[in-house]
Amino acid sequence: MQGPALIHCKSGADRAGLVAGLYILINGGSAAEAAQQLSLRYGHIKHSKTGILDAFFKLYQQTAEGRKPFLDWVKDEYDETELRAAFKAGRVAEFINGKLLRRE
Repeated sequence: MQGPALIHCKSGADRAGLVAGLYILINGGSAAEAAQQLSLRYGHIKHSKTGILDAFFKLYQQTAEGRKPFLDWVKDEYDETELRAAFKAGRVAEFINGKLLRRE
Protein backbone atom coordinates (compact mmCIF):
# COMPACT_ATOMS: atom_id res chain seq x y z
CA MET A 1 0.00 0.00 0.00
CA GLN A 2 1.31 3.41 -0.84
CA GLY A 3 0.72 6.27 1.57
CA PRO A 4 -0.89 8.39 2.54
CA ALA A 5 -3.69 6.14 3.72
CA LEU A 6 -6.80 6.57 5.83
CA ILE A 7 -7.40 3.85 8.41
CA HIS A 8 -10.70 3.86 10.26
CA CYS A 9 -12.45 1.69 12.81
CA LYS A 10 -15.48 2.27 15.03
CA SER A 11 -13.68 4.21 17.75
CA GLY A 12 -10.39 4.86 15.96
CA ALA A 13 -8.22 3.74 18.84
CA ASP A 14 -7.40 0.07 18.80
CA ARG A 15 -7.87 -1.61 15.41
CA ALA A 16 -6.80 1.51 13.53
CA GLY A 17 -3.77 1.81 15.81
CA LEU A 18 -2.91 -1.83 15.28
CA VAL A 19 -3.10 -1.51 11.49
CA ALA A 20 -1.02 1.68 11.57
CA GLY A 21 1.56 -0.06 13.76
CA LEU A 22 1.67 -3.10 11.49
CA TYR A 23 2.16 -0.82 8.50
CA ILE A 24 5.15 0.77 10.26
CA LEU A 25 6.71 -2.61 11.10
CA ILE A 26 6.13 -4.09 7.65
CA ASN A 27 7.82 -1.05 6.13
CA GLY A 28 10.94 -1.33 8.29
CA GLY A 29 9.99 0.82 11.27
CA SER A 30 10.64 -0.10 14.87
CA ALA A 31 8.33 -1.69 17.42
CA ALA A 32 8.61 1.51 19.48
CA GLU A 33 7.33 3.53 16.52
CA ALA A 34 4.54 1.01 15.97
CA ALA A 35 3.52 1.12 19.64
CA GLN A 36 3.15 4.92 19.45
CA GLN A 37 0.09 4.34 17.25
CA LEU A 38 -1.61 2.82 20.32
CA SER A 39 -1.91 5.84 22.54
CA LEU A 40 -4.29 7.35 25.06
CA ARG A 41 -4.12 10.37 22.76
CA TYR A 42 -6.10 8.28 20.26
CA GLY A 43 -8.38 6.76 22.90
CA HIS A 44 -6.41 3.54 23.44
CA ILE A 45 -6.40 2.23 27.02
CA LYS A 46 -3.47 -0.16 27.29
CA HIS A 47 -4.45 -1.61 30.67
CA SER A 48 -7.78 -2.92 29.31
CA LYS A 49 -8.20 -6.00 27.10
CA THR A 50 -6.98 -4.01 24.11
CA GLY A 51 -3.60 -3.74 25.82
CA ILE A 52 -2.80 -7.09 24.27
CA LEU A 53 -1.96 -5.07 21.14
CA ASP A 54 0.76 -3.24 23.10
CA ALA A 55 1.96 -6.60 24.41
CA PHE A 56 2.18 -7.89 20.83
CA PHE A 57 4.47 -5.05 19.74
CA LYS A 58 6.51 -5.36 22.95
CA LEU A 59 6.93 -9.11 22.43
CA TYR A 60 8.35 -8.53 18.97
CA GLN A 61 10.62 -5.81 20.32
CA GLN A 62 11.96 -8.04 23.11
CA THR A 63 12.32 -11.31 21.23
CA ALA A 64 13.12 -10.58 17.61
CA GLU A 65 13.58 -6.92 16.66
CA GLY A 66 16.97 -6.44 15.06
CA ARG A 67 17.35 -10.20 14.70
CA LYS A 68 14.46 -11.17 12.45
CA PRO A 69 12.18 -9.22 10.09
CA PHE A 70 8.71 -8.70 11.51
CA LEU A 71 6.75 -10.83 9.02
CA ASP A 72 9.23 -13.70 9.38
CA TRP A 73 8.83 -13.52 13.17
CA VAL A 74 5.04 -13.65 12.86
CA LYS A 75 5.26 -16.63 10.50
CA ASP A 76 7.98 -18.59 12.32
CA GLU A 77 7.92 -17.71 16.02
CA TYR A 78 4.89 -15.74 17.17
CA ASP A 79 2.52 -17.76 19.37
CA GLU A 80 -0.86 -16.07 19.88
CA THR A 81 -1.94 -18.57 22.53
CA GLU A 82 1.18 -17.89 24.58
CA LEU A 83 0.69 -14.12 24.33
CA ARG A 84 -2.97 -14.38 25.38
CA ALA A 85 -2.03 -16.58 28.35
CA ALA A 86 0.62 -14.10 29.50
CA PHE A 87 -1.52 -10.95 29.15
CA LYS A 88 -3.78 -9.83 31.97
CA ALA A 89 -6.10 -6.84 31.58
CA GLY A 90 -6.68 -4.54 34.53
CA ARG A 91 -10.16 -4.75 36.02
CA VAL A 92 -10.64 -1.00 36.45
CA ALA A 93 -9.35 -0.20 32.96
CA GLU A 94 -11.57 -2.89 31.46
CA PHE A 95 -14.58 -1.52 33.32
CA ILE A 96 -13.86 1.97 31.95
CA ASN A 97 -13.20 0.72 28.42
CA GLY A 98 -15.94 -1.90 28.21
CA LYS A 99 -18.76 -0.63 30.42
CA LEU A 100 -18.42 3.15 30.64
CA LEU A 101 -17.08 3.84 27.14
CA ARG A 102 -18.82 0.77 25.64
CA ARG A 103 -15.88 -0.02 23.43
CA GLU A 104 -15.02 -3.46 22.14
